[in-house]
Amino acid sequence: MQAVADDVFYSIYQYLGFGLIFAVICMIALPEVEYEGLKKCLIHQWHKLRTDKITRYKFAFFTILFMVLSRTLICRNIWQCPWENIIGEWGIFTSDGTLNTEGMLNVFLFVPLAYFGVLGFCQQDDLDKEILFNIVKTSFGFSCLIEICQLFFRVGTFQLSDIFQNTLGGFIGVAVWAMQQKIMKRRRKNMKTTLLIMAAGIGSRFGTGIKQLEPVDDAGHIIMDYSIHDAIEAGFNKIVFVIRRDIEADFRERIGSRLEPVCARLGVELAYAFQDLHDIPANGVVPEGRGKPWGTGQAVLAAKDLIHEPFIVINADDYYGKEAFRQLHDWLQLPHEDTAIAMAGFILKNTLSEHGGVTRGICKVANGHSHVTDVVETSNIIKTEDGAMADGVRLDPESYVSMNMWAFPANEDEAPAFLTGLSRFLRRQFRQIR
Repeated sequence: MQAVADDVFYSIYQYLGFGLIFAVICMIALPEVEYEGLKKCLIHQWHKLRTDKITRYKFAFFTILFMVLSRTLICRNIWQCPWENIIGEWGIFTSDGTLNTEGMLNVFLFVPLAYFGVLGFCQQDDLDKEILFNIVKTSFGFSCLIEICQLFFRVGTFQLSDIFQNTLGGFIGVAVWAMQQKIMKRRRKNMKTTLLIMAAGIGSRFGTGIKQLEPVDDAGHIIMDYSIHDAIEAGFNKIVFVIRRDIEADFRERIGSRLEPVCARLGVELAYAFQDLHDIPANGVVPEGRGKPWGTGQAVLAAKDLIHEPFIVINADDYYGKEAFRQLHDWLQLPHEDTAIAMAGFILKNTLSEHGGVTRGICKVANGHSHVTDVVETSNIIKTEDGAMADGVRLDPESYVSMNMWAFPANEDEAPAFLTGLSRFLRRQFRQIR
């Protein structure tokens, strides 16, 4: 009976702490499961795992973390004297001449732990010395915590060598990350980035002529000339025009003939995509009598076979300014989640016209004006003496607005996740309509 009682006591003693940790995790996750249901939660997490690389990094981190905890704490037997070898084994070989596999494993387990930890949670592109130091410090602290738990719960021996080896593994892991970032940063400097210009609109409110090709100065320049010049200066080295077949001849004559020799001299690739009213999923139907092209989504998808790099989207008939192109190009050079999207935000009062109303996307922002939470398309915004107004409703002239200038990241030589996702979304929508 004494042996049974001891066995029960030691089992409770050994696993109680981990039971408490597991209970905390369950309590954190339970509200989401109760709100959405287990099935939806699992589907949502599986979708994030497939589409979001940051989620995959975090998944790998937690997997390795559990392996470390299992090896060091959870799957260990009770030790009667956990302080019997405090100094531990420091060399490649133990005191009896055998290979110190225990020490090697201590190092190897902490290498991926630190590597995926910084990838999943720091999301830092610059090789900041403070981040490197913090990761090493965290590895040291976590290792000390493990050794203290081993001592307290008597599930191993407290060894100073383990702390050193684990910390060394953390250092190697973050060093691997730092070298990778340095290489990727060098590659991103030479990465192709695309300017996608949507120039297929009819311009029904414009009057006669093709608004995208109308000169705006005495030298005969059109608005696109300014955008292309600013984009190339910002670092974009590929231009894709989305146009209609019926304006192709005029477009190539007035735009292509001037740009092609300039782009060839500057090493900028030039390509054309064609937006077609009938270019929709196979089960879709074009409404009778419709002659106007579909909206922005279809225009962007028209170029999906031409874009295998980070890109931005602009309108052909809007002026954006040099700074907007520079900031978005710099943003595209950084690593991002596959689902990340950036928008160039403009101040409403700076986008109003003296000659009538304009249409803008009024933005709601959060997190220090760094994240867009909502965009409401607002038509006929007119300039007033004290600000702006749309359909009798006053608007804050300091509001952030969208002028349809968006950026989408991608890995080198890969189609942007946004394009593939948008294509799948449209197919699903058409199947539901059917």
